[in-house]
Order: sequence, then C-alpha cells, then structure tokens
Amino acid sequence: MPQPPAPYLPEAKDPDGYTLVLDLDETLVHYYESNGEGKFRIRPGCDQFLREMSELYEIVIFTAAMQDYADWVLDSIDKTKYISYRLYRQHASPTGMVFIKDLSRIGRKLEKTIIVDNVAENFSE
Repeated sequence: MPQPPAPYLPEAKDPDGYTLVLDLDETLVHYYESNGEGKFRIRPGCDQFLREMSELYEIVIFTAAMQDYADWVLDSIDKTKYISYRLYRQHASPTGMVFIKDLSRIGRKLEKTIIVDNVAENFSE
C-alpha cells in the first residue's frame, strides 16, 4: 500500500499548541492471544492519562499496526474521543524489519511535538 501524501494531518487548530504523539502497542495497550482469540489489556490509568493529556495537547496515535486492528483497539479505549487523529502502518515507511514513523510528514512543528513510544528506532524526523 503506498503512503498517503504529506502532511498527514490537517492544519492544527492551535498553531502554537503542542502535539502529543503516542504509540499504541506496549504504550497504551498490550495485545495477546488466548485460545486462538486476539485480546488486549489496557494500561492502568490509560483513560485518565488520555483525558488529562487532551486538556494540554492535541493527541495523535501513530502506530505501525494495521488500521483494522488499531481502530478495534482505539474504538474500545477512546469512547470519549480524547484522541484527535489516528495514523497507521500506511503512514509509516517500511525499513528492514521496522516501520519508521516519520514525524516530518505529520504536518506539525517538530519543536512542538512530544513522542511516547517504547521503541526509539520507530521514529524519524
């Protein structure tokens, strides 16, 4: 699947505000299989974290996961819509065994972007 054209996000509602980019797996949830069925556990305090961070930042989920899976999880953990935008595998660049999340393509000032991901190699500027 080809990458969509950059910038991935529409113009920021607050051009002077900060953007918090969060990974999904192992950051907000843990996916596992039990009896052949896919399940996930939500990190304790996730809802409170998203609520409080949404008051301070524009929240963007940027995951290397497939969109169907990510939407299934995000629809479950973000019923109140604290997350502003979702970016998926099609927005990342495959490089060897990893998908690079190129922050220069999201359409936000890098100096006003905060990243939380469990794998530093997943991000690029």
